[in-house]
Amino acid sequence: MIEYIIQTKKLTKKFGNFVAVKDLNLKISKNKIHGFIGPNGAGKTTTIKMLTGAIYPSQGIGLIDKYGIGTKRGRSLIGYAPAESLFYDNMTTIEYLVYIGQIKGLRRRKAINKAYDLIDYFDLNDAINRKPITFSSGMKKKVTVAQALINDPKVLILDEPTANLDPTARIQIIDILRKLISENDLSIFISSHILSELETLVDEVTLIRKGEIVLSGNLNTVKNKFNKGQYTIDTSNNKVFKYYLDKYCHSFINSIEENDKGYVIVNVDNVNKYKLESVVPPILSNYKIRLLKFNQEEISLDEIYKNIYDQKNK
Repeated sequence: MIEYIIQTKKLTKKFGNFVAVKDLNLKISKNKIHGFIGPNGAGKTTTIKMLTGAIYPSQGIGLIDKYGIGTKRGRSLIGYAPAESLFYDNMTTIEYLVYIGQIKGLRRRKAINKAYDLIDYFDLNDAINRKPITFSSGMKKKVTVAQALINDPKVLILDEPTANLDPTARIQIIDILRKLISENDLSIFISSHILSELETLVDEVTLIRKGEIVLSGNLNTVKNKFNKGQYTIDTSNNKVFKYYLDKYCHSFINSIEENDKGYVIVNVDNVNKYKLESVVPPILSNYKIRLLKFNQEEISLDEIYKNIYDQKNK
């Protein structure tokens, strides 16, 4: 049974007559990384503000674990790292982290101990007595994510965590997130525009447009729904395999041909993908053919995003 760390039901936010988020039914699984994507103005930031308790919904409900969003207990379960790294001019790294810890309710000694643990975890020891406001974008982001973890949250919410970072810094942040999810009882909710990066990181994804969810679910399930029905197949005898595949499957195969490497390329409609996959094993077995390659062309998250928003804009 799937356990959810965040659930919302008909969560809505209005600013005057403008509906920024409408009837949002969001489910975020425990101990997973959930990607939250959509164009500018889609309602991502408004949603994050409601989840973190920064603003209240106009209607609907939301739960963090079993506690209401915006409640003291609900807020205590969340760590939030904003897109923009904001620091005080006069604070060093250790001072800043301790300060944030105390704001979040930690006693000073516990805040100090936790701050040192995070400085070590994020490899910031050389910067412990330096001021984050002077840091590079990559180091600033490390401190921003670190402060979000100072209270040992159950949910880490990240807004554009790799935006405006150089490639090295982006890789470092992604590696940190992978490490965090593998070593801790933690769920991560990421809003990002860098879909190719998200695709390598997330377990689940939600697409939002004009304040409404248009797609949400397990990433692999979502991709299977949109995957093109093109397969590249290589066997120990492609000529014989192609002959019998065409013989038994011509009624539902759109095309079957060989590429320049001699591989068999099969195109089927999405609704017939499972028919093809069920027919191949008997052909191989009956005609003593060995399967060497069976790859389905996989659609990317970028392509899914483009397909959905192109259709919605028609």
